[in-house]
Amino acid sequence: MMGLLGQPGRALWIGVALAAAALGLWLISGPSDTLGLISFIARLVHVGGAILWLGMVWFVNFIQLAALREADDAGRAALMKLIVPRVARLFRIASHVVVASGIVLLLTTGYMLDRWVFPSAVYIPSARGAMLWGGVVAGLAMWALVHAVIWPSLRIVLDSGAAPGAVALARERILIGARLNLVLSVPVTLAMVAASHFY
Repeated sequence: MMGLLGQPGRALWIGVALAAAALGLWLISGPSDTLGLISFIARLVHVGGAILWLGMVWFVNFIQLAALREADDAGRAALMKLIVPRVARLFRIASHVVVASGIVLLLTTGYMLDRWVFPSAVYIPSARGAMLWGGVVAGLAMWALVHAVIWPSLRIVLDSGAAPGAVALARERILIGARLNLVLSVPVTLAMVAASHFY
């Protein structure tokens, strides 16, 4: 059993294979439309990416930054070498996945360019549209914080040749960016869930 579950990547792919098999069985059990299937898969990817991204936001704010603050020099060096770059990589990848799958969802659900995708205009109640677009704007702000503030600042912190003043400023920017991502994560989640399920 440990051969199958020994590596997290292998365990994840087993989960993906099981989910794909379940989806395949569902699809052969009855007819489905192509656009609906694309929308469903985009939503599945979007939710999975959002879980990872928001998990990283919460991990960074409540665990990683606290551990870095409380660790001694040797512990901090180990965290900066072994944990922080991996978290940052997952953070960035997840944010790209969420934005890309979100664009596909906007197209396949009629929120964007509905007449290019559907034969007629798609009616979306104004409250639902406002809620969703508010979430989109806040989600894009979170994405921008990751790529324009947190990642460039983290590269400075990880650079062993950076000046101490630049490192201190970069750490402050990381903290602010991480906290703003945390703040926005709650209303973005509310907006996305409400736009799909509240009305």
